Amino acid sequence: MQDDYFVLMRARSQQHPLLVWDQSASAFRKGRPVQVVEPVKLKLGEPVPPRPVMVDHHSLPSPVVSGRVKDALEQGGLHGVQMIPADVQVGDSMLRYWLVHMWRRLACMDRDKSVFEESESGLILLSLDRLFLDEAVLGELPLEERLAFRLAESVVHLFHRTVVDRVLALTPPPEGLRFVPMVEWGDSSAFR
Repeated sequence: MQDDYFVLMRARSQQHPLLVWDQSASAFRKGRPVQVVEPVKLKLGEPVPPRPVMVDHHSLPSPVVSGRVKDALEQGGLHGVQMIPADVQVGDSMLRYWLVHMWRRLACMDRDKSVFEESESGLILLSLDRLFLDEAVLGELPLEERLAFRLAESVVHLFHRTVVDRVLALTPPPEGLRFVPMVEWGDSSAFR
């Protein structure tokens, strides 16, 4: 089961901008579905590249994806995931993207095998250097309920191999993202 999951990360590029909220994001931090009547507002985060290149995936740190990646993700009927329309202001243009709101958070970090540092209270993970999933916890859920989820213990977005294969099969290949095998992932993965 450990080999079946991948962490979604942004590609290493100084030209692909980070995104930030251009409105309140409090509704998205509560671990439940949200009701929206209009697209959320996002903008380029600092430092803005001199010539920003907009690609299929940007980090908020929640995933923000293009329409074609959204379509590939939706084919799997991902439980606990909402695709929220997001308008991103880029210069004089407003571009439509999709916020992947992973409201379902699973507390499935194997604390005996994972390598992490936590606060004195034990309530906050300060770092997560090596992640192992608790297979007993995941095994209690049908696969269709754990195809994509956010780790409850940390801001880590996990995708099952079947979802990753569907996204990577897009033609042309999606830009701006990489799926790191969970067994190889750690806090320093952004720099490797």
